[in-house]
Amino acid sequence: MHIGSSIKSFIQNHGTKIITKGVGLTALGAVCYDAHYVGKITSDTYASEKDAASVGYYLNNSLYSTNMSKIQENLKDASYEMELDCGWKRFINSGIGYIKGFTSMLISHVVPFGLGLGALLTKGKASKICAGGLGLYAGYEILKNFFGWGAPGGLSK
Repeated sequence: MHIGSSIKSFIQNHGTKIITKGVGLTALGAVCYDAHYVGKITSDTYASEKDAASVGYYLNNSLYSTNMSKIQENLKDASYEMELDCGWKRFINSGIGYIKGFTSMLISHVVPFGLGLGALLTKGKASKICAGGLGLYAGYEILKNFFGWGAPGGLSK
């Protein structure tokens, strides 16, 4: 019985603190989840775009020659083949694309990110205000995205 009463008194004394920190942690988790997802997608598209541009450049270079030199032709073909087999550029471009996508999503979700940090890192009244702000923001997002209130009407007849 002593353990049960200890748990009950702990929850009574620290309940709002646990809830506000949980709300902040949940908001940060949701924002980071979205940012990671967008980072993965942007990583792939950015690396693919860079690969395509680079391979196109080397292909164009290998197709056209300013003279009839067989050595220059072989060099251009070798550089094109090397570009096709190059994996380290894609690795670096994937990392750059991930960082671009991740940070762009953090910037576009700056309100829940800031309120989540506020709820998690502050104490007392400020933490409760940030948690309440997250509740209002979540309600707004549900009304806007789930029910379609405040969204543009779409195509007209």
